[in-house]
Amino acid sequence: MNADRRQRQVPSVQARPPDSRSSSVSSSHNALYDMAAQIGDTIEDGVTNTFKATMSAGESFAAFISRGSVVDLAIGIVVGGAFTTIVDSFVNDLISPVIGMATQKNLNNLFLVISCSDNSTHGCLTGYDHNYTTVLATTDGAATWNYGNFITHVFNFLLTSFIMFLLVQLYSNAFLKVITPPEAARTKPCPCCIEECHILATKCRYCHSLFPMSKPSAPLINY
Repeated sequence: MNADRRQRQVPSVQARPPDSRSSSVSSSHNALYDMAAQIGDTIEDGVTNTFKATMSAGESFAAFISRGSVVDLAIGIVVGGAFTTIVDSFVNDLISPVIGMATQKNLNNLFLVISCSDNSTHGCLTGYDHNYTTVLATTDGAATWNYGNFITHVFNFLLTSFIMFLLVQLYSNAFLKVITPPEAARTKPCPCCIEECHILATKCRYCHSLFPMSKPSAPLINY
């Protein structure tokens, strides 16, 4: 009886089913690890491709700069800018005052006042008879026709073009040799009297001697 009671008092132990939470956590960890690995590979490939593209662009740029024509063009632009400054100074400082002696005004201040502003404070007058300068007229709101400034730019253009033409001609004559092909002979000397006769003549018109006939080349025979 006592043994039966003990067996009844001992609870039966059943096997628990596997926990689903632990398996889901491990699978989510694996998915995150795979995603991080893919992102790292993508970033690494992007950095490598960007570095290769940058190096290729740098090599192309170095090859472009190393060409002689690019250096010559850069030097020409710098010299051209300095030359333009010299021409502007020549026109504004030397030519304009000479013209101003005849017009009693500076060449840049020759302009026509077309209309005056309603809020003029300097006694605006239309036409040529005014004491304005271009800066004062613009400040006063007057509409002007600046023909003197246009004449200055025309002088600059003509002078620059003429000097560049002279420089190009000087360079061409000094460094560029024009090779002209020799002209074909139009006469030939007579072997007897040494007089010049036409290249196609068969008889001298002075001593009436016959020119030796040139032997025709032997024909090519194909067997």
